[in-house]
Amino acid sequence: MKNLYRQPFLRKIYYLEPRYQGETALAFAVLIALGGTVFGWLVDRDLGEALREISRSGHYPMNNAYESVRELLAWRLAALFAGVFLAGTAIFLFLVRATIRGVGRAVDALRASVEGDLSTPTRAPGLVEFVRFGDQVDAARGKTLTLLQEIREEAAFLASEYPPQEEFRVRWDGLKQKIREVAP
Repeated sequence: MKNLYRQPFLRKIYYLEPRYQGETALAFAVLIALGGTVFGWLVDRDLGEALREISRSGHYPMNNAYESVRELLAWRLAALFAGVFLAGTAIFLFLVRATIRGVGRAVDALRASVEGDLSTPTRAPGLVEFVRFGDQVDAARGKTLTLLQEIREEAAFLASEYPPQEEFRVRWDGLKQKIREVAP
């Protein structure tokens, strides 16, 4: 007896990062569609011309029409394969280059942050995700710079003036809290 409740296994595509992988898949899909369109146009033009030439000659020295266009079709298929392969390789290398540049710039910005340089903007080039990540790093660095400025001002105030004991304690506790936000 068959199990009617058993559902067939449907394969799903799981994207690790849909924005990055979606754009990449779209680029390759456009490449394949463009290659197919150019191939179809060239084959239609050249095969039509070859078949018209054969029909004008009035006789067929071969068994069928395919034999007359076989070599032409083989060359067009080879050109299609080579063109799509080379263009796909170029897209892939472009994506690798953009990824390396974006990651390299983001890593440089993070290393500069570790060394204390919080003022230099990230300006991560390349793919949208790296630009977005660079903006997030810049926002975090900006918040840290603002907190550091507030800490300096509060420390300067506490060092230069002698507020009443209760106010000093409240401001000192606030200063310690701000310091914990910067360096937990």
